[in-house]
Amino acid sequence: LYPPMFIERIHNTLAQQLQNDSKLYGQKYLEQLLLKKNDEISNIISPIYLWSKSINAKDENDLKEILEELNSILRDSSNYKSKTERYCLLILQELDKKNTLDVKTKEKILQKNINNLEAYPYINKVMVGRSEGEKRAWHRYLLAYSYNYLYTIKPNAAEYLKKASDYSPDLNDRQYKHAYFYDAALLTGNTREFGFQSKYQKYLVENNRNSDALALLSDIAFGNPSDYNIKTLREFYEKLKYSNPFSDYWTNYIHEKGKPVPKLKIQFEKEELDLTKEPNNWIYIDVWGTWCSPCREELPALQSFFDENTKSSNSKLKVYTFSFGSQNLLKFMTENKYTFPVSEIDKQTNDLFEVSGYPTKILISPQGNFIKIPFGVDWKIYIKNYTMM
Repeated sequence: LYPPMFIERIHNTLAQQLQNDSKLYGQKYLEQLLLKKNDEISNIISPIYLWSKSINAKDENDLKEILEELNSILRDSSNYKSKTERYCLLILQELDKKNTLDVKTKEKILQKNINNLEAYPYINKVMVGRSEGEKRAWHRYLLAYSYNYLYTIKPNAAEYLKKASDYSPDLNDRQYKHAYFYDAALLTGNTREFGFQSKYQKYLVENNRNSDALALLSDIAFGNPSDYNIKTLREFYEKLKYSNPFSDYWTNYIHEKGKPVPKLKIQFEKEELDLTKEPNNWIYIDVWGTWCSPCREELPALQSFFDENTKSSNSKLKVYTFSFGSQNLLKFMTENKYTFPVSEIDKQTNDLFEVSGYPTKILISPQGNFIKIPFGVDWKIYIKNYTMM
């Protein structure tokens, strides 16, 4: 048993198959595993097994028994390896479909689920590192879904919808979309929109809470700066007739989302990047290494981006790159005909910028705060729409 592989296959692959498992192969497989009486295995699979039973249960007594078991497996804190809170929500969906639950019981179970998830210590704190980043993203998505579920039961309690919006994936969570991708697929069937911010924004507009709606639209655009989201935000901002132009509002918003840039001077072959003073323009830094295969794959696109930016006479952006742990850097640059500025940095500089994976993409505001662009997104769209280029 290699637990990470086992957990991945059980909660992602097998879980998807259970929803259309007319011959009950998945449920029978889980039963055979439980018969092994291995505590580690049993702890991991008990919630998914209970969900498989709820899918196939028809008898009223069986459904009541499932509800009792559900209450017994919901402990006093979240259960990440067993994904108990995910299966709690899926079991609630099944019992709901079969008209087994009254509103009070649903509310009680959802509140217990929420309490468990909120007990995770970093729920509102951004943690550096992949492991905690994944856990945080998972907890927050399930919290958002739980609060939205609660709102559907009590539609007059708008604070639940606000909580669903607040816990929807933020910029940090989007770096670990894989951590909640299967939860969204199983719970909603929607793997394009992972949160409830748009739903809450619509509620705010309908209730004439325009400043709150603007703040939320800004947060949506910051987390996903697509052309559509930026256009929607701009139109709403201009409709409210503020005195400052939208570009100033947006630049200040992004700046406030960042952290103060490390006060360093970085030497490049032809110039020095002085971060001890306010930049007065946007700065984009790509952190990469010759040993990093995803980095090497992206470098031709980075070179094209650098060339286009250099040719633009009114560009608001300066482009630099940091290399970390590279071998034969000068030879690598020459052989590939790369001309973008590069400086080999040490571990201290790497850590000051909170680099935990490669490539890392950093954007520094004109006022001197930095943010990291998530992994696996169209980074050029992020830069274009963050800087209003």
